[in-house]
Amino acid sequence: MAGYGVRHEEAPVRPGRRHRNPRNSDVRQRDHDALMAMPTHRGRVDMPVRWSDVDLFGHVNNAAYLRYLDDARFTLFPSMGVDENGALTASMLVVVKHEIDYLAPLTFRPAPFVVEVWVPRIGRSSVDFGYEVLDAADPDLVYLRARSRMVQLDQKTHLSRPFTPDERAALETYREDAPALRGW
Repeated sequence: MAGYGVRHEEAPVRPGRRHRNPRNSDVRQRDHDALMAMPTHRGRVDMPVRWSDVDLFGHVNNAAYLRYLDDARFTLFPSMGVDENGALTASMLVVVKHEIDYLAPLTFRPAPFVVEVWVPRIGRSSVDFGYEVLDAADPDLVYLRARSRMVQLDQKTHLSRPFTPDERAALETYREDAPALRGW
């Protein structure tokens, strides 16, 4: 993943941030303001817009965002499902749900954008990942907000398996409460 940069930042309070969308509702703004007032334990991954990600309308296609979220999550959590040599481990995380709120169009440009990743919920064998896709030069500009739910499965039985204390501790590093997206 040449060109990607990873940062883990802890800040006591997030600066105010608004997405630039004229269709913004009061409820969405209130949820956004609550999110911005919370402490952050987010990982940050710098990513490029690839030419192949842009569609006929001149902006990043919705399917490309799923790849961005997956790439950012795997960059921050490379050990989930594979070991340091790339071999499969005894368990794997599989996606069972995605929800994405597209807030502003991201177009092709040479400057990178940022994907922030955090963990709003850890269950017995499932975990939610929260995401924001931001402009690297203007972090007040939020292109997308999303959430994914993943379940840990045993590689052999394909049944859910509880997180070990070490796995839970790794997830807790990025634990941050966040207001629910629509449908969660």
